[in-house]
Amino acid sequence: MMAGELQASTPARRILQMLVPALTLIVFAGATIGVIVSPAFMRRLYDDKDYSVIADVGQAYGGASAMVACAALFVVAASILLQYRQLRQMRRDAAADFAEELVLLAMENPQYRQCWGARVAPDGVDEDLFYYCSKVIKNWARLYDLGVLGETQVRQYLRSFFDSEVPRMFWEKHNEWQQRKSGRRRREHFRDLVNDEYLRALRAGPPSRAREFCRPTRGDLLSHDDQ
Repeated sequence: MMAGELQASTPARRILQMLVPALTLIVFAGATIGVIVSPAFMRRLYDDKDYSVIADVGQAYGGASAMVACAALFVVAASILLQYRQLRQMRRDAAADFAEELVLLAMENPQYRQCWGARVAPDGVDEDLFYYCSKVIKNWARLYDLGVLGETQVRQYLRSFFDSEVPRMFWEKHNEWQQRKSGRRRREHFRDLVNDEYLRALRAGPPSRAREFCRPTRGDLLSHDDQ
């Protein structure tokens, strides 16, 4: 893997998420101060005899203040919407983190794997290999979703990934490429990238790295004992 080539960068949308609440406060405070201060400013600018001028300015100011108030309301609404989306994203991230904890628990305690149902890997294949492939894919998916990885980098990593037999076996068993649909969201687009590179690897021929047979893990020994 080429993880050493990753360089952390701050995604533009993260900056936007921090700026919108601040801009909301600035616009709202500016509009409020403008509404309060403007009448006093006009009284100082014009003397008491300039009633017609003050009236004309007041009419113009009324329209302008309404536009400012609408702009402030729009920014406040946009901020609320953004915060709602942030809350939903935080909940999704929390659910994903909990799922990762369950996977780690199963990797560290192989006796729990039978609680997930059928084997995640074919008979004779160490389940740890598939668990690890899943974590690699999820890591790239998260980095791509955050904007740390671009499409070119993702494709490079996936081409190297699928040049090994085990990742091909993993994606053949745990994928949606047979019913693939073009996704518009970034996460769906990542799935499409994985499917594309998997099919490209199949068309290119056998992988350069065949499956390596290692000593059975404790989980495999336990599963055979149960049988």
